[in-house]
Amino acid sequence: MNTTLRNRLLIGAGTLGLLVAAAYQASGYVIGLLYGGAMKAHQATHAREAQAPQPSSKPHGWSTDHVFLGRWQGLSTAGNAVIGVLDVQPNRISWGNAANGTCDSDYTVEHLPWGRNGTYPDQLAPPSEPTDVVVAVARLTLQPTPCSTGDAVIQLAMPLDGSRDLNVNTYDANGTLIGSYGMFKPIDD
Repeated sequence: MNTTLRNRLLIGAGTLGLLVAAAYQASGYVIGLLYGGAMKAHQATHAREAQAPQPSSKPHGWSTDHVFLGRWQGLSTAGNAVIGVLDVQPNRISWGNAANGTCDSDYTVEHLPWGRNGTYPDQLAPPSEPTDVVVAVARLTLQPTPCSTGDAVIQLAMPLDGSRDLNVNTYDANGTLIGSYGMFKPIDD
């Protein structure tokens, strides 16, 4: 066999080998794209399921008989201007206005230990003298996400002395106090 023919056969075999290798490589890319696309679709489906609103967690009896349920009017300047009317329903909470933003959300409930001596967390003006007043405190975590105002948690505190005074604080998602809005009184419907 002459050298020229042998070189041509070697070049042809090498070219064929490169073409086969390129085809094999390309098939790997196609399979990767198909599998990767399927994997992304699978992951996106599970991500949507994970982000779907979960049933809200409320204590037993919350929806039928609780001191925090109802409509409340802010009495302080900040309470009236920022929150206005606070509407705490068994499965929704809403407040706000066009100027300062509104919030309308589902929520979960965490009861904090009752405040003794008339005190509770982040109280604007703690009692100046000892008192026997016990304070009911609940934190409502807004679900499924914080409101557009940045509020993620609203704390409701009520002295259990028959006064029906409700004190309201709001917190961001990191637990930082956003606002202390003072006293609210029930709105008689």
